[in-house]
Amino acid sequence: MFGKTRIPPYVPSADKLVRRQYVEENGHLVWFWYTRTGVIVKWSLFLGITLLLGLYLVLGRMHAKKRVNKGLKPMAYHSWLLSRQEKAGVDPRYAWPQATYNAYQPGPGYGPNTYGMHPVPPPIYDPNNRPPMYEGAPPPMGGSKVDPMQAGFAPAQQQPAGDYAPPPGPPPSAAQR
Repeated sequence: MFGKTRIPPYVPSADKLVRRQYVEENGHLVWFWYTRTGVIVKWSLFLGITLLLGLYLVLGRMHAKKRVNKGLKPMAYHSWLLSRQEKAGVDPRYAWPQATYNAYQPGPGYGPNTYGMHPVPPPIYDPNNRPPMYEGAPPPMGGSKVDPMQAGFAPAQQQPAGDYAPPPGPPPSAAQR
């Protein structure tokens, strides 16, 4: 008998839902959060949450410092409030590692007479005032920075006279004046 009785679910209309958010004030409908009471509630919530967070930070740090001063490790929920130096006094995991100095041992292929990867590069200064070049074949055409044109041939001189000559006489606009 009880299993067969069904109560239809309450589904308020959109109009009723919207109307619930508004309050009548001085003959006008005003959204609740803009009324005096709504503003007080908003600021109270904000200041309450901010106060709780501030208290947690201040009291948590005080509690952690008190534990460290007693020689106990800080608890996990407030150890982040302490610096590494403060935690190092009671927990050796946070102590700065000791510096160790070892003599450098170069690997194979390295040493005073080897360059390690490639042949020794050419010297920077040449008494004959030539640019530095690697030993071996000359660079490909246009690959040397010696020629500023990078073309591999001498820059073009003035064109020969028979190639192109301007038409005889003055320009047309000058002849009409």
